[in-house]
Amino acid sequence: MNDYTTKNIRNVAVVGHGKTGKTSLLEACLFNSGATKRLGSVDGGTGVLDYEAEEEKRKMTIGDSLAVSEWKGCKINFIDTPGYPDFVGDVIGALTAVDSALIIVSAPAGVEVETEKAWNLAEQLKLPRAFFINKMDREHADFHKCVEELRAKFGNNVIPIQIPIGREDSFKGVINLVSKANIPSELEDEVEEAHMQMIEAAVDVSDELAEKYLMEEELTEAEVNAAIAEGIKIAKVFPVFVGSALKNIGVKELMDAVIDNMPSPDTKVYTGVNPKNDEIVERSVSDPFSGQIFKTMVDPFVGRMSYIRVISGDMKGDATYQLASGEKEGQERLSGISTMQGKKQIPMTVAHAGDIVVTAKLSSAKTGDTLYDKAAPIRYAAIQYPEPMLAMSVSALKKGEEDKIFSSISKQQDEDPTIKLTKDPETKQVILYGVGEVHLDVLGDKIQRKFGVQMALGEPKVDYRETIRKNVEVQGKHKKQSGGHGQYGDVWLKIGPNKTPEEGNKFGNVFSESIFGGSVPRQYFPAVEKGTHETLAEGVIAGYPVVNVSVNLYDGSYHAVDSSEAAFKTATSIAIKKGVLAAEPILLEPIDEVTVMTPDEYMGDIIGKLNSKRGKVLGMDPKGKGFTEVKAYVPASELYKYATDLRSQTQGRGSYSVKFSHYDPMPDNLAAKIIEEHKAAKEQ
Repeated sequence: MNDYTTKNIRNVAVVGHGKTGKTSLLEACLFNSGATKRLGSVDGGTGVLDYEAEEEKRKMTIGDSLAVSEWKGCKINFIDTPGYPDFVGDVIGALTAVDSALIIVSAPAGVEVETEKAWNLAEQLKLPRAFFINKMDREHADFHKCVEELRAKFGNNVIPIQIPIGREDSFKGVINLVSKANIPSELEDEVEEAHMQMIEAAVDVSDELAEKYLMEEELTEAEVNAAIAEGIKIAKVFPVFVGSALKNIGVKELMDAVIDNMPSPDTKVYTGVNPKNDEIVERSVSDPFSGQIFKTMVDPFVGRMSYIRVISGDMKGDATYQLASGEKEGQERLSGISTMQGKKQIPMTVAHAGDIVVTAKLSSAKTGDTLYDKAAPIRYAAIQYPEPMLAMSVSALKKGEEDKIFSSISKQQDEDPTIKLTKDPETKQVILYGVGEVHLDVLGDKIQRKFGVQMALGEPKVDYRETIRKNVEVQGKHKKQSGGHGQYGDVWLKIGPNKTPEEGNKFGNVFSESIFGGSVPRQYFPAVEKGTHETLAEGVIAGYPVVNVSVNLYDGSYHAVDSSEAAFKTATSIAIKKGVLAAEPILLEPIDEVTVMTPDEYMGDIIGKLNSKRGKVLGMDPKGKGFTEVKAYVPASELYKYATDLRSQTQGRGSYSVKFSHYDPMPDNLAAKIIEEHKAAKEQ
């Protein structure tokens, strides 16, 4: 592969809804550029981009792929991204590494949910955007309807730069509205109208061109292309291209437009902080080397493969660079760099600013970390990923492989930052968080393929609590004679609700003693206190910690020979269990504060679903752009798979967050079921 300077590089993330033909489009780009000898087919399994076993099995893109195309003296780093919402992490990673986004739209389907989400993600990152209306050869393909939908959703700055010749079976080519070459006579009027609309958008970004246009002077093709490129760069023009990836119609014209109209990296300035003193610093392409890792792949044989955007300077394949992350500083020695076409690596010796490269076997670097020349320290902001909301308990399918499972998941976290693994200190379960059910299903397949272990997923246990509602006095007596020394302990306890638990007291339980006359020697008080806290922590009616209880030792008896700390601890346990059962015990359930962001049109459905989950709606707050924030208190037990419910209700456009709020008494009928399940489990 040739050596390309910054001005001859284009970095484009190809994004959009699933099944719009993103991968097929890039297979055609690779074929057109001579990178592949035949036009790869996703459905036929002959493509080079969807090469992971999980992608071949599902016939869908799961992770980013680099599709490097050499075209007309330039290098285009296309990044193929997933269209399924569970793999949004890869989309975000790709968008942080590029200079523009190409949003693919299906001509028969029009604007879909992930079209909007791709636009919004690119807009948040202030990326120039363009559209490619694909599948013009398919039944019900409608270019004009698609354009109308795009303009309705994203504004009148969405401007066609090409129009199709024919549609469905008769689709045979595209017309470039800038050059206006080879126009069929029946399309002359349509081309002229579209051309004028495009020219008006182009001259709007250049006073000089606007004046020339008003003077009715002829604009050259180069002037119009330059104006469109400037309009794209400053987000005043969002061009629309058209074609059929499957038939490779309009794809070469798109590649030409990427070179002519989409921005190169040479004018971009990045901001970061100096890791030595946290001062803000800037980098342009001419500064010393710096780069950011935007994707990591983990291979059990090769190790980590890090995808890096070179932000400034030159990156050399045999150099040692400084590593800056949120966790630590260090050094990384490179063992070579390469570019990629799917899984095919093409070695490079040097990469210039703006390029995208891959290197293997970095020892400590992770996604989001910065590499830099020690002469110019910098750390770029970490890539922001959405918080995964689908929680499942995870364990090894085969006993004895727990450590291997958790180690495998941890390694996959390096590859996929939208995976989270935690251990619940109360239930002792390990909880795996993902974006959606397909996300976790694919994770299971990857772990089995890469590491030879299978994980089992289940519903997480809920951290219930037990408490009491009235005061009681109870005796606990433990007396046992078995030859030699016996065991004797006798306590009288006052047990009641603790209405004012101290801050920082984990369970809100307090122990006190008011013994007079030595009925229980002082040396046994610690054993009684320990027995109190241990028994309450184990639970009485359902195996959950008993909370907000006050226990007072006020009387008892002892034996000069047979009494011991163990005996008094056992007596205390007997008394606590008896007392809790007599003090009107109830179950408490955790209540979460749920914040849902939903499109306005789904508000009624969202509130209805929250109510059906025993939720209490706290309020609604319009957030603009057709979205409303809904806050509600919802029992944690009702939120299992709410991520799936919300996606279904809002066609994937809704999102939510959860934080613990408080505990409330559980309805008697639901509590009875949990108590019965606990009893049945104890009897087994």
